[in-house]
Amino acid sequence: ELLPLKKADQPAYLDWSVGSFRLATAGAETATQVHTHLCYSEFAVVIDAIAALDADVTSIEAARSRGDVIDDISASGFSHGIGPGVYDIHSPRIPSVEEVTELLERAVKAIPTRQIWVNPDCGLKTRGYAETKASLRNLVAATVAVREEVGAPQG
Repeated sequence: ELLPLKKADQPAYLDWSVGSFRLATAGAETATQVHTHLCYSEFAVVIDAIAALDADVTSIEAARSRGDVIDDISASGFSHGIGPGVYDIHSPRIPSVEEVTELLERAVKAIPTRQIWVNPDCGLKTRGYAETKASLRNLVAATVAVREEVGAPQG
């Protein structure tokens, strides 16, 4: 999100960011799963830095772009867990089961299912309880449907 505009400054910034993240997570127990999140970004530009974080799972805002980042993830060979967001939490609109299913189907066609995490774009602090509950209900229904389609275990 804060990548320097000057391309010459970007490598040092990314090195600093990776080092800071790894320092902050160095004390985590081996059994602790480390998750991180990227707001809207040009994933292809920062993929090497994301991989270097060595986080177990990275969630990425992807719903507004209808999952465009999925192609970058697939092309990069990214091997960690990845959660391309399946609904835009910045909008009060409740995504339909069909919308979420469409994004999940796109993801499972491009990324190994063992890597995929299903999550909203970001935190839900800007949303009310009723819309959050309805949106998450649709997210779960879509997840169950896609897991059945691809023969992945439920739960």
